[in-house]
Amino acid sequence: MNQTNSAPSVARPLRRDHYFTPVTGLSFFNARDHGTYLLAGEDSELKIYDIEGRLRGQLKIFRAQSIHGIHIRAGKEDGQQRRQVLLWGNQAVTVIPASVVEDLILADGKADGHSVPLDVVEARAPDWIYDGAISPEDPGRGALVMAHNEVLEFSIGDDDRTLEFGRIVSPSRPILYSANLTWISKTSVLVAGGTVFGEIVVWKCHFSGDAAESENKPWSEVYFVFSGHEGSIFGVDISPEIDIGEGGKARLLASCSDDRTIRIWDITERPEAPRLQYGAFGEARETGFGGAAAAAAAAAADLTATQVASSAPLAMAMGHISRIWHVRFPQALGELASHSATTVYSFGEDSTLQTWSLEIDVGQWRRKSLTPAAADEVQVGATITHKETYARHDGKHIWATALTQAAGGEVVVATGGADSKINLLSERSRAVHSDISQVKGLPSELRTLVMRDVICNLPTRNPDFATPSEVNEAFHRFTFISRTALLATSTIGRLLVGTFGAELTWSEVGTDAETLQALRACTSVKSPAPGVALLGTSSKKVFLYKDSAIRQVGTVPGKIADIFCLGGALGTSKLDFLVTVLAGEEAPQMLTLDLETSAVTSMVPVPELDSRFVVTAACQMDDLLILGSRHGYMSVFRRTDGQLDTLAAPDKRTNDAITSINPVSASSPSSTAPRIITTSRDGNYRIYELSPSSASSSPLCLRHETAPAAALNLEDAWFAGTDLVLCGFRSKNFIVWNETRHEELLRIDCGGAHRAFAHTPQDSSDECGLRFVYKKAGALGIFVQPHASVAVAHHRTLKRGSHGREVRAVAYSGRRYIASGAEDTAIRIWEYVAISESESSRRELRCVNVVKVHTAGLQSLKWLGEDLLFSCSGNEEFMVWRSSDLGGAAGLGLMREAVFADRSADGDLRITSFDVERLEDGAAAITMAFSNSFVKTYRYTPDNGFELLFQGQYTGACLTQARHLRVREGVFDVVTAATDGCLAVWRSAGVEYALQNTVRVHQSSIKALDLHAPSAGRAVVLTGGDDNALGITTLASLAADGGSGFVPVARAGVRKAHAAAINGLTVLGAKGAGGEVVFATASNDQRVKAWRLRWREGVEEVTLVADEYSGVADAGDIEVIGGGKLVVGGVGLEVWDWSGVGGY
Repeated sequence: MNQTNSAPSVARPLRRDHYFTPVTGLSFFNARDHGTYLLAGEDSELKIYDIEGRLRGQLKIFRAQSIHGIHIRAGKEDGQQRRQVLLWGNQAVTVIPASVVEDLILADGKADGHSVPLDVVEARAPDWIYDGAISPEDPGRGALVMAHNEVLEFSIGDDDRTLEFGRIVSPSRPILYSANLTWISKTSVLVAGGTVFGEIVVWKCHFSGDAAESENKPWSEVYFVFSGHEGSIFGVDISPEIDIGEGGKARLLASCSDDRTIRIWDITERPEAPRLQYGAFGEARETGFGGAAAAAAAAAADLTATQVASSAPLAMAMGHISRIWHVRFPQALGELASHSATTVYSFGEDSTLQTWSLEIDVGQWRRKSLTPAAADEVQVGATITHKETYARHDGKHIWATALTQAAGGEVVVATGGADSKINLLSERSRAVHSDISQVKGLPSELRTLVMRDVICNLPTRNPDFATPSEVNEAFHRFTFISRTALLATSTIGRLLVGTFGAELTWSEVGTDAETLQALRACTSVKSPAPGVALLGTSSKKVFLYKDSAIRQVGTVPGKIADIFCLGGALGTSKLDFLVTVLAGEEAPQMLTLDLETSAVTSMVPVPELDSRFVVTAACQMDDLLILGSRHGYMSVFRRTDGQLDTLAAPDKRTNDAITSINPVSASSPSSTAPRIITTSRDGNYRIYELSPSSASSSPLCLRHETAPAAALNLEDAWFAGTDLVLCGFRSKNFIVWNETRHEELLRIDCGGAHRAFAHTPQDSSDECGLRFVYKKAGALGIFVQPHASVAVAHHRTLKRGSHGREVRAVAYSGRRYIASGAEDTAIRIWEYVAISESESSRRELRCVNVVKVHTAGLQSLKWLGEDLLFSCSGNEEFMVWRSSDLGGAAGLGLMREAVFADRSADGDLRITSFDVERLEDGAAAITMAFSNSFVKTYRYTPDNGFELLFQGQYTGACLTQARHLRVREGVFDVVTAATDGCLAVWRSAGVEYALQNTVRVHQSSIKALDLHAPSAGRAVVLTGGDDNALGITTLASLAADGGSGFVPVARAGVRKAHAAAINGLTVLGAKGAGGEVVFATASNDQRVKAWRLRWREGVEEVTLVADEYSGVADAGDIEVIGGGKLVVGGVGLEVWDWSGVGGY
């Protein structure tokens, strides 16, 4: 059946403006301009991105179905041959001319961000489609493989838009979870199907020479049935044909499963191998059960007669931490024939891309492929080993993949995830092009360097300097003195400089005997400026390295424990640094060094510092000295008239070491307050604003506090342009994390955090990447990350995404910010802003902050003004966040101000919903609904926290919603909803809530609720239920002065309002005190609907005014934002324009 989908000619009341949905289809497209573009299936639309991430155009493909696969017919880009784009999803399938995509690319995205009108002829296959391809030799013919191991032939009309289905061919009909097909001639395709029960069926389908010849019946023959996987097969990939020499041609098959293994199979056609041309494989092949003896015998006979292979795979490896969804070969495997390794790519539920090295003994493989099947079996040696893991997506699932290979051998891998993000991995290990031939000469791998190897290659020593003893010499202390130079000391006092280039070269800094002896006890090496280093020793001496020479510049009262560089005034040669001494000896000293004269001009002791205060980080901002300690304390001092005065310290926020304190880059012109950023081993980074202090308050005011999703023991933070970059350790790995883009930049296995290490910050504008050095057993481990243009592997984000799990709560601050909370336990703060100054009419959700502190999925979010955000989740977690605009690179600050502590003994309840309201005294009243049927109201203030005001218990059913009806003179009227389908009205009395009324509205759980209050004594409660219905309940207070509670006075509803549960409901607007109300609903049926509620002679009248398909599955919430927009959250986020509803 064909159905034409065309763009609507009239405006709709609801129009989708912007969305984040899972990326479910990807394919590279080579255009006439010789550029490479990426086609992405996002919901029902096809989007076209250039390699820089710009959206060049988008097309509406299906009416109400997401795109699951994209195939581009191989053909010439010059337009001399017909080229089509085949797209499918579920049972829907269509084809469009490639010229349509070309025209959009040439138009360069001038369609205002909306889908270009296109008449798409949508056909419907008889079963779920797993893969499809158009014949490379016949542009009018194609084939689809479907969920029951069937191949469906189709022909393409001359207009390159219409499809006509032919016959269905299948050797057997087991249920498949994956399939792949490839054309091997003009009339035949090779098919691999992975079954639910862990088998892989490889077979050929032969068509007639002419698609119009109906008398020539298509037929099939089975080549292999592989078993061995211990779970369903989720991915199969047929390799291109490989020339293995001596006229031999071979193919491989890769498979992956929920047993977390990747297996490589040989599917080469061997001489004299009989095939099954008719019939089936018996009951076991169809259902996975072969209980009947006759069926089992038939299955065994089939296997014997056809010699279907059930041998072991060529190679197998286990990877990922959960199910593996896809496995892919590169487009060419010529290196296997030349006895080199090739790369295999796998993609998993754990949202990682992993690369594997596959090696095969080609000589044995050639002999086997040329040996008749009846002869003795030749064993082929093959191995597959893990290379790298790339974790660049959030949450779970990589759903879409695509690979392309440039002429020079560079492989580009695209991944699309459930988080709506698209990433590109460029791997140049196969590249031979001259522009990147220097790749293999770079020290880009982690290598280990021992002192003996360095000494052997040192230049001849100057005889005027002392000669160190080389007995048991090892590396001791080290630091980077520039992005390309490393200064290191050895255990016998030798001072070395390593310079990074094509290779790492070392030179020795000459020292006299006294300096050599002092450096044997070097305790700290720090670099305050390029080419300069300060060295401290346990002999109380401070040395300066400058201009390739070292000299002593001072002494301090105690044995030096560490040195902290504090910087100096810009444009001067003065340099401040802090020297700490071993505990119990003397106070830390703040020294000022004149770099021109190499002399210490002042030394000031740090006063009133407890002996237990072990300094681990220090920073100087203007006249303030800020110190961080091993146990999380901070101290602040002001430098005046040559001495340090103690100021009030900020509140302690952690018991773990503060590992770095750095100034934040310059803020926007409108913000003049300086700021610092601190990192801690508790995994949190914090941003403080420096403000004038009083005798009782600290000059450091906490503005932001959160932990990155990477869950690191943080060691440092810096800004690369406008991006905040963090680094630290997790398990055995050193990880660099871009917090602004929310992605991992680098991962190095170095053994863990309990090692001396040094690194250079990563800056995208620099020609050098990050360099990381660490010490292990006296040796140096060195990692150099080359620049992206010459890196062997380079990862970048093509399109930013959203949550990696289902969004369960959305809240609007009323003016600027949108908060979303999801099952991934993260809260994201968004702005809905113009894409750019040149495209002010197009707007997008731009993430300005991510916090991940909750330990269970979010249940509800609410703003109170622009500065207070409240969040709740499972495990009885309720948190209060204070936001502030930090300006500049720091962006939005979000500080966790309070955590709810009035928990039950087990602490395992869910706070399912809450409502918040500002009281007259400035405090916040918070009413919470608990899963144990309790409703509680608290008074919250920053100083006193949560004070319980009232509580009440319902029947025992789980409460799902809670709203304030009225708060007046200390009396609270509250309405709750529960899983029994009832609304309950409560009124406070003393310290308890008294249950006033209950009314049954739904047959089962109430999932969504919103209020419309036309007057102070009347409230209309709108509800959506698990029974797919809408409920309308009118509550009224009978006493005009509010002296009595609310009682239900009217009830109405709409049965079958949706085809599934209604999970989100929000009031859009209202007219007059007793006029009509417009509200919107979102449901699991993936429809967004707008309704109008009127009262005609006191009787409710509900009208459906809009009904649109939504790309957000499993909708969890819906919220009105400014400018006539609303947001739907679920598996993704959507912004809808509802201004077409009119008049509100």
